[in-house]
Amino acid sequence: MALNDRRTLEGVYSVHQSVIYIQNYRYAEERMMRMMAGWIALTPELAVKLEMAKQVYEDALHTDALGKRLPELRAQPQISKPPNEAFVTFMNTIEDKEEWEDTIERLVGIYRVLKPHLISHYSSHVSAMNPVYEAPTLRILQRLVEEEKAHVERGIVLLDELLDSKEKHLRAAQWQSDLEGLLGASGGVTGIESEAERANRKVGRS
Repeated sequence: MALNDRRTLEGVYSVHQSVIYIQNYRYAEERMMRMMAGWIALTPELAVKLEMAKQVYEDALHTDALGKRLPELRAQPQISKPPNEAFVTFMNTIEDKEEWEDTIERLVGIYRVLKPHLISHYSSHVSAMNPVYEAPTLRILQRLVEEEKAHVERGIVLLDELLDSKEKHLRAAQWQSDLEGLLGASGGVTGIESEAERANRKVGRS
């Protein structure tokens, strides 16, 4: 059978590997929730403030759901762990955009880089799982994929409204490139960058 054949008893990931990945995902969701919550008071655009507030709440629910899954896998509940220090640096770099005029950089970091990256990893994880034996984790990740996609759609609309000049488009593109470089160097949320993401970054540089 193929590695990701859903008929296999354990699926691709062992219980131990699932625990590690869930802790990694929880770290990303928790950090994202906290940084967006901190940005609300620093963001002058009312529509962005309101959308961030809604998404902070939903990301908090994601964080809680992932944390509650851990003891069901014989691990401590509500534990968040980054995959490595390079990923922490990547997250810190996104969060450090705290000036009043940094709304474009904040939106680029979340909606062009971080959330799309998480969606990619969650989706890959879902496609590799056994739907019978890993059903609870499957339901959580499917929910996260659906809600994070909705977050990105709304966030990109807000970002596009702010990109009203060539200079701002260039500014957004440069910041996205900088962040993607850091993300790629870290290996991403699990410390293992996917083949698809590597290919996309190569295309972007060509």
